[in-house]
Amino acid sequence: MDNRRHMTTSHSTWSTLRHAPFRGLWGSGSVYFIGNAMQTMAAAWMMVELTGSSFLAALVQTAVFLPMFLFALPAGVLADTTDRRRLILIALGVLAAMAALLAVLVLAGLAGPATLLLLVFVAGSRAAVLSPAWNSALGDSIPRAELPQAITAVAIAYNAARAVGPALAGVMFAQLGRAGSSSSQSSAH
Repeated sequence: MDNRRHMTTSHSTWSTLRHAPFRGLWGSGSVYFIGNAMQTMAAAWMMVELTGSSFLAALVQTAVFLPMFLFALPAGVLADTTDRRRLILIALGVLAAMAALLAVLVLAGLAGPATLLLLVFVAGSRAAVLSPAWNSALGDSIPRAELPQAITAVAIAYNAARAVGPALAGVMFAQLGRAGSSSSQSSAH
């Protein structure tokens, strides 16, 4: 009898979306994950177009992920000691400003390899600050008993974005070019 009652109270992955706070984080996170994947792919393509160097294109990935290694621990402390919502909004604002600056520099013909790597590093630093705050907010948005299903739903969104984001970036990059791709991504963030 206990097993039957346990089975009827179990939650599906998608039942977590009935909680408005989680649904908001999951939906906005899904859009953010796609935008992030688009931005990373477009930056690598832009580097290849600027320099023709596969080495510098690989450095784009380093500039994206090195900040997570460098800043994850202090960012976790920051997420635990400050207003998470404000921290998330500031991090997203920095991302939008960085993407807009990149679009302006590309349009003005002033975006070189060093500028691109610097701005991608800033975007990666913003992700390092954003991630612990967002992950903690996620845990606060849903009952603890449903956290495993919520984590699964976020993982599905993240992995789907890893497939969809680069494809969308390719379409945008082909249709709009470097500057159009960057400016479209700045408006998405």
